Amino acid sequence: MIFKDVGTLIPVWNIYRVDPGYIYMFESNGRYKIGKTKSTKDRLKAAKTWLPDLTLIGFKPFWGVLYHERLLHTGFANYWYFGEWFNFEGDDDARDLLLEGFVAFSDDNPDTNSINFIYWYNGEGMVEFQVAMHDQKLTLPKFQNQESAGQKKPS
Repeated sequence: MIFKDVGTLIPVWNIYRVDPGYIYMFESNGRYKIGKTKSTKDRLKAAKTWLPDLTLIGFKPFWGVLYHERLLHTGFANYWYFGEWFNFEGDDDARDLLLEGFVAFSDDNPDTNSINFIYWYNGEGMVEFQVAMHDQKLTLPKFQNQESAGQKKPS
């Protein structure tokens, strides 16, 4: 069982083992979906019905899955396209930062992932977007609309 000791603290870090789940990433036509789920099997099955040619990048277990997904959506707000989709066209460095960082997380250790996320997110400067959003008192959708140059245009 991947999610053990629910409700306890990760020693030293004081990270509560609550809200277990998976951050996932799919790719389709050069765009990347960053989402969360409790069930990898159900999520992949559902996704394949609306996007049969998607490429699964991975499912990574985390504590505080809602919180971590939101941080990723904030940290990559410049590349927000629509919903949970991100478009890195023209910025291979940012795309590689996301992909290399994401695949480096463990496939089976939410404790390690939840700790390593802190280093990655803060070390790569993504926290600055969180600070800016907070300082401007914006919701995530408003912040994404403001920051993203590549968002989907209304049809």
